[in-house]
Amino acid sequence: MSNKTFFRMFIKQPLVTASITPSSKRAAREMVKGLNLGQMKYVVELGPGTGVFTDILSARLPSDCRVLLVELEESFIQNLENKYDHRFEVVQSSACKLDKLLRERCVENVDLVISSLPFNMPVDVKNKLQDTLIDLTDSGTCMRWFTYFPWLMKRHYKRFNLEKTAFVAWNFPPMWIYTVN
Repeated sequence: MSNKTFFRMFIKQPLVTASITPSSKRAAREMVKGLNLGQMKYVVELGPGTGVFTDILSARLPSDCRVLLVELEESFIQNLENKYDHRFEVVQSSACKLDKLLRERCVENVDLVISSLPFNMPVDVKNKLQDTLIDLTDSGTCMRWFTYFPWLMKRHYKRFNLEKTAFVAWNFPPMWIYTVN
């Protein structure tokens, strides 16, 4: 998918596509920096989009790790399904259904949640998703996500004990990466 197409999707649906352009490879490396990916058994990626973060997961996760990719935007689905191997399950769904998706798959332990979701999602979606993410992080799941506007994002994620992990200047726009656990 071209940057031009990605930008058009952002203009059309800014609450679904959180950025005007896909994240950089440098941002993807920073997103997983310091994580022991080689020991992970189950990973969830929320809003994988074009797969920039998924690419690094594909290269670094072990062959027995399972990855659930939850993507709402239909135009990203086919590319994600074609691009990744048997470890990756692509589901077209709202992230607010994450709890249900995990229960349907009998997943009890999630090692990592990577999120590319915008902080300005509808309140009912945000609250339901955050309830699930709090349950996961309280059980030991590591969660990482990024924002372009930390001062705005922190208002939306005040229920979490956020830790700034990185600032990626070499990305357009520059991004801040945060971790819980």
